[in-house]
Amino acid sequence: MASGDATTLLTGFVILLIGLPASYVFGPLGGAGAPSQLLGMGAALWWVANRVSRYRDKTIYRQPIRIAMLAFVGCVLASYIAATIRPIDSTELRAADRGLLIVLAWLGIVVVCMDGIPTRERLDTLLRRLAAAGGAMATLGLVQFETGRAWTNYLHIPGLAVNSVVGTVGQRDGVTRPFGTATHPIEFGVALTMFLPIALHYALVDTHRSKFRRWYPVAVLALAIPVSVSRSAILCTAVVLAFILPTLPNYMRKKAYAAMVVLGGFIYVSVPGMLGTFVGLFTGISNDTSAQSRTGSYGIAFEFIRASPIFGRGYATFLPTYHILDNQYLGTMIELGALGLAALLMLLLVGIGTGLQIRHRATDWETRQLAQALTATVASAAAAYALFDAFSFAIIPGLLFLCLGCIAALRRLEAEKAAGKRRRLAGDQPDPLPDRPDPGASREPWTGPRQRVPDARP
Repeated sequence: MASGDATTLLTGFVILLIGLPASYVFGPLGGAGAPSQLLGMGAALWWVANRVSRYRDKTIYRQPIRIAMLAFVGCVLASYIAATIRPIDSTELRAADRGLLIVLAWLGIVVVCMDGIPTRERLDTLLRRLAAAGGAMATLGLVQFETGRAWTNYLHIPGLAVNSVVGTVGQRDGVTRPFGTATHPIEFGVALTMFLPIALHYALVDTHRSKFRRWYPVAVLALAIPVSVSRSAILCTAVVLAFILPTLPNYMRKKAYAAMVVLGGFIYVSVPGMLGTFVGLFTGISNDTSAQSRTGSYGIAFEFIRASPIFGRGYATFLPTYHILDNQYLGTMIELGALGLAALLMLLLVGIGTGLQIRHRATDWETRQLAQALTATVASAAAAYALFDAFSFAIIPGLLFLCLGCIAALRRLEAEKAAGKRRRLAGDQPDPLPDRPDPGASREPWTGPRQRVPDARP
């Protein structure tokens, strides 16, 4: 990016995404007018303007995540065309237009993150702030759990309108379910599982900071995930632990197991009935209305899929008034068709694969663990997409695309570090007889290949 870097802009995105209630939007844009999404659209325009202004600089690293993201965006555009050439009412057309703006915001966050963070230190700064935002959201959730009040309904922001009714704290089997700044306890719980591996990583590596500052986000996240009383959150936590625990040294793994036992005991003692509620979430699933809604959606979904199986009926055109699927993969198949579903799966798998590749190639423990933490975050989102309609919310996809961009940024920074190391080992000698000039090295016209200069050293 330009002479500065994108960390400040992306920090603003995190603050708007997590710090403001998800129901607040810029009124004229409706569902596409969330402040974080507007910033994402601005980021996309900034990236394009920056690339145009630096057209001579061709140093764009090959990024598998960039390719996968562009393929996903291409499928969204194809589905939009498919929607506009079929009979479509004005409500669905407006929804399709909003969907394009939302996808533009996601694309902006990914490309600015992968190309705009100049150093590893700035990437760490962004992710520390992300972990702190997760800790703040978990703290609000715990306050809601203890008081039984939402608190976010007292917040009034000039220029913003409420797109949906600000929720009140609900209950499940007599247990209070907080939602933080999200729009639903499921979104709240899954978002916390995505914060957890990043917060845990910096708690382990930031030994120069006080223990309170390092471990507070981890502690409140670990406490708030169970009180969301969400099957999706519990299953996503299991996915995160499956990625993180095997990579820890033995002594850390033993401490983690002990901490989980202590946490379970604390929740059992301090929240009467919580253990029975958790057991009932899984043992009584056959009689659970939300589970029955998921399984009962398949017949309805296949009717829509049959009408447009390749390109779908158009992104965001399957309105909630038609049916609540609670399965993002199924919803993607309806809206984007088989190509769109394949593109989404490829994007998630490429993100996970790139993170694992960075971990395999990294030479220092901190980089390996950071790559694994980001991979666990993406894996948590991938699991959640099978459990609820995540694209209908703002926080989960916002976190996903931010973390995909961070994985790509880490890949680029590691490639730059490896290239610098190779140059140092080669004695900083230029490559002999280059076939073409380095466009970013000089503005002088190229006059042909350099002549080989004999080495005067003995």
